[in-house]
Amino acid sequence: MSAAPSPSSRSDVLLPAVPSWQEAAVCKGRTDLFFPKRSERPEARERRERAAAMLCQKCPVRVPCQQDARENREYGFWGGESEHERHLAGFKVAAPVGLYDARKGRRRASLTAVAGD
Repeated sequence: MSAAPSPSSRSDVLLPAVPSWQEAAVCKGRTDLFFPKRSERPEARERRERAAAMLCQKCPVRVPCQQDARENREYGFWGGESEHERHLAGFKVAAPVGLYDARKGRRRASLTAVAGD
């Protein structure tokens, strides 16, 4: 009797497929624009998201990217849309969203956007 193959040596183990639209994305390899650095200041976030939005405007796969982010509760900037914008459009995200507090002129955390609400 032979030993069962280890999971790493099995040929029938399937890895999640990368959506085909990601191969054509203009942002491929530019995660610095689409995900915030730790302790990012609001002004830096606005500049980063403006630069990301400019790339998204000319991207041929913006719509499927946006749909994927909305369906999968993604965090970060996807398909020309921040998690804050997805939250305002009625979609939930996987992390609290920094909402702009007009009275104080700054962002505040919103716990209503946490997945599972």
